[in-house]
Amino acid sequence: MGVLPDDLARCRGGIPIKSAWRDVRDVATARDWTWPAYETVLARFNALPPSERLYLRHGREEAARRLSIQAGRDKTTIAPLEWVSLDGRKLDFWVDFGDGKAVRPIMLALVDVASNKVIGYELAASENAVATSRLIRATVQKYGIFKRIYTDNGSAFAGHLMAGGNVHKWRGKRGADQGVKPPGVCSLLGIAMHFALPRNGQAKIAERFFANASRQIDDRPDFKGGHVGHKPGEAPPAGVVPVPIEVASRVIEREIARHNLEQGRRADGAKGRSYAEVFEDGLKRRIKKPAPAHQLYLASLIYKPVSVDRNGQVKVDGWVYGGPKTQDDLLRWHGKGQILVGRDPDDFTAPAIAYDADGHLICVDIQPMQAGEYGSVDGARVAARNRKAARAVVAKSAQADKFLSDQAFADALEAIPTPVDAMPGPEPVVSGRFGSPLRKAKPIPAASTEAVPEEYRRNFDAQIAALKARGEKIA
Repeated sequence: MGVLPDDLARCRGGIPIKSAWRDVRDVATARDWTWPAYETVLARFNALPPSERLYLRHGREEAARRLSIQAGRDKTTIAPLEWVSLDGRKLDFWVDFGDGKAVRPIMLALVDVASNKVIGYELAASENAVATSRLIRATVQKYGIFKRIYTDNGSAFAGHLMAGGNVHKWRGKRGADQGVKPPGVCSLLGIAMHFALPRNGQAKIAERFFANASRQIDDRPDFKGGHVGHKPGEAPPAGVVPVPIEVASRVIEREIARHNLEQGRRADGAKGRSYAEVFEDGLKRRIKKPAPAHQLYLASLIYKPVSVDRNGQVKVDGWVYGGPKTQDDLLRWHGKGQILVGRDPDDFTAPAIAYDADGHLICVDIQPMQAGEYGSVDGARVAARNRKAARAVVAKSAQADKFLSDQAFADALEAIPTPVDAMPGPEPVVSGRFGSPLRKAKPIPAASTEAVPEEYRRNFDAQIAALKARGEKIA
């Protein structure tokens, strides 16, 4: 029969081969083609190599993905907490977080790669970096600092709050790596970050856990009336009964515990043990690295590059930080570029902390400026305290300026020595002359030393001669 017409390639878009055969049959009638029966075309298609059939059915990318041979990895060569997989998934039921709204929650999970144990999880209304940072800090506080984290390049995982300070960061505005770079939670805790390749998120252990959890958790009868299905919409349907967040958290915690404690596992190195037993046995050959409380506090802050204004204050997300106690320290950076200010992401009223671009501490306990009620007495008191603090700073400067009394200052001025020899003046500068060549100047006669000039004498003698010629008497 030869090569099939190009119209048959339409089946790669999901159209059955018989439908594609019918399309070509109708076109063949209009164009006077010779088109065989369906059984002949089907036999010819089945005789093609498997790789070509995959290409015709699914296209180039999908065929290449299905034909790729997976590289095996021996997980017994690593210890627990050396590699931790992070991922998030939108669950298939509606939850009420206490505000009466039906929301499909996001479940964030940390899975230990060596043992497949889920070592931490959190339910959030959306996949955001703040919840992810909180999950990492809680897990580190429980088990210690893990060595590496493996995740995809989602916005909640590859932004500044998570990946700031990392060498390879997938997300960020063009030019964001210039200037002051805010550190992320992983950088502050000393955790190395590794990102999965685009469209290859299934390589993560956490992704495999969610594939099982979609059947073990989402479809449970505990969530009756709140199911949304595996192909859900964003709006809750009519008659939905959202599950209270307390119920959802309790069920998920129970199912994760069953996942970790189930015996008879056949994963690499499990040998019939549970994931929890594999994890605990592996921890015996690893030194725990607890995170100090101050390090966890620094890792809990959101850092942003800001500039100091002329009042010694900084503005972060609409809030103004800075008071009389930190004004002098921050004013040193006014007009000298940006600094890093860290604040609590969950509480804007908490004090902030400031660092320079090189990570050196500038000041701590930077209080936020909160607006009071209009015309309130408290507002007037705060303003009076601020004016008093400003006067105290100025008085301190004035006292330092009065190191000498007025008489002592005058005596000091009198003691300035006067130079004996005057400083030589500047040498004369000869301006340039443009024109004919210079001629030799006429010699200047020497000045006479007599009191009567020679010209006067000549004129006097000439006058006497004229008087004699006219016969006049000379007196």
